[in-house]
Amino acid sequence: EYTLGELIMSKTTNTTDTTDKNQAIGTIKTFKSSQEVENFYRFIHDNNLRAEAKQLVELVLKTITPQKKRGRKKTLQ
Repeated sequence: EYTLGELIMSKTTNTTDTTDKNQAIGTIKTFKSSQEVENFYRFIHDNNLRAEAKQLVELVLKTITPQKKRGRKKTLQ
């Protein structure tokens, strides 16, 4: 089982192995429903850290999402 840091690092290294990606997706789904995440959300709520948590989530999502391809597709004539 992977930790969140390992998942982030595996996403940023651009691994192309589909089995690793499938394992990571399954791990993320399991991670979201874990007791640790529920406690983390409770901690954020109890300490009024919503703005800081939002900034962290945005940073992580920006880091792990692939860049969009820009430009037109060339057509063959």
